[in-house]
This record gives sequence, C-alpha cells and structure tokens, in this order.
Amino acid sequence: MEVLNTKRCLFCDSLVQVKHKGGSEWYMNCLCSPSGSYGLKDDSYEPFRMLSYTEKRAEFPIISAYIREQSDCEEKVIVSFDERAAILQSPLIPLTAEEKGLKLLRYLHRHASGPDEPVVISQFSQCANLTYSMNLQELVYIVEKLKEEGLIERIGSTFRLTEKGWLEAESSASGKAYKPCFVLLPHGEEEMAQQWTENVFPRLLQLGYAPKLLSQGGPRSVADKPVQETMQQVLKCRLMIADISDPEAETWMYAGYALGNDIPVAWTCRSSATGTQPPGVRPIVWENAEQLADQLQFSIGREAVTSDQPN
Repeated sequence: MEVLNTKRCLFCDSLVQVKHKGGSEWYMNCLCSPSGSYGLKDDSYEPFRMLSYTEKRAEFPIISAYIREQSDCEEKVIVSFDERAAILQSPLIPLTAEEKGLKLLRYLHRHASGPDEPVVISQFSQCANLTYSMNLQELVYIVEKLKEEGLIERIGSTFRLTEKGWLEAESSASGKAYKPCFVLLPHGEEEMAQQWTENVFPRLLQLGYAPKLLSQGGPRSVADKPVQETMQQVLKCRLMIADISDPEAETWMYAGYALGNDIPVAWTCRSSATGTQPPGVRPIVWENAEQLADQLQFSIGREAVTSDQPN
C-alpha cells in the first residue's frame, strides 16, 4: 500500500499530500500543480528552506509559476536546488506585463477548444502564479488590462478568450505546448537519422510531441556523469521511441529506465534487421521512414484513445 505523508509546499505554502518516488518527494494537487504533481529532489528541501526571507519572497512565486506552467503543459516537473538559478534565469520567465498577460492567454487557450468557450479558474485569488505575478494585485491588473484590450471576457471566476485573444494566443510561439519525446536510434546511423528527421519527426509534431534525438556513444557506466544527466532528461519526457534495428547497451538501459518510471516506450525495428528481440518486446517493423510515420501515428493515436478510457 502506497504511503502518503502530509507536507507544506515551499513555493505556494499549501499543505498537501506527498509521496516518495525515484529520489524525489512528489507534492500532489498544491497550487503549483492543482491537477497534478511535481517532484522535489530529496537533497533540495532544506537548502530551499534555509534561504533568507527576502530571497524566498522574490524567488518562490517565480518557481511556483514555473512549476504550474510546465505541469499545465503536461510536462513532468522535477525541481532541484542546483537548478534554482537556471529556473530563475529561464527565457520562459516573463519580465513585462505584456509577457505575463500572454501567459494567461496561453493558459486559457490550452483549456478551451475555441474562442468564447468558458474556462473556470478555481481559487482565482490564489492563482497569481498563472501569470508569474508576485501577488494578487498584479494578477488583477493584468486581467483588467487584457479585458481593456478586448482579449478576454471575465465574469467572476469564468474567463473567455475573445476571437482576438484566441488568435493572439494561437499566434504566439508556445500557444499549444508540445510534449517532450526522446528518440533512440542506432549509433552511427546518419542516414537513418536524416530519414527520421525528415519523415517521422513532422508526424510526431502533428501528434503533439516535440521529438529529440538522444545522443549515444559507446557503452558507458551508469555512474558516469553524462549518463546521469541524460537519465534526468529522460524523466521529463512523455514518450520514448527506441529503434532496436541494431540495439546497443545504452538503448536497453535508457528504455528500461523510462519504463521503470512509467514513461511509455514505442519500439521500432527495420525489417532488414537480423537480430532477435527479448521476450515481451514487439516492435513496429518498418521498411521506410514514410511507412513508419504512418505506423507510429496509428499506434500512438490508438494508445492515446485507450489511455483516455475510464478504468
């Protein structure tokens, strides 16, 4: 039986349930991630807690907003004290009122299927982190500014994007966030990598995934720092695609690590491959990249439909 404890989130001050998994404490349904959870590395709680009051007041609202935006974009968020500066200096952090307003437009865009569709923001008075605002007063100012510009309509906690607001959100670079997807290909297969980049990657983008080739070298120890860094990246992906046409030790290591952390893995294998697969691995067999793109679209789309069905 899973053990749940109660703990106060450092960044939003909510008292919520937490569980321990994979070297992190996972805070569930706090104001940083109202409908999900985020992880805080085991060795990071005390360093964050020991920051001065001035540092906490200046930094914690930004970190809370960063967690909320990434969680809302369906990304797995794991925060560590070592990444504190990287988060605070991230280009994702808005600096002006206009940029902060755009964050709210994007949030509404993600939660609506079109203009004039109502989106209810629960606990609005505690949602300054939606716009990276330091307090409720700044959030209200941004909302009123967006209303005056004809970008949104608001009645109480119900918001609507106008046609103008919808187009503004849609035209911005990250109006709809892509889910990170890592792709493992055999090392040295430059031609295969090019074929995938030209044919498979665009199809993955259509499916809402941002594909990234996971670089591989020769076999390395799990204790090596580059491998550890890659594993941290793997934790943040939502899908891994592993081609086992000519598998290497790293392929099985990273794919196994993903599966162990509840990250789905899609296996693929070129039809001309001569190797044998381990029991339980049923790859998508492909002859050319165009065919593979179609097969992956069918497979990933089917999995998405299945995962949406009630248990």
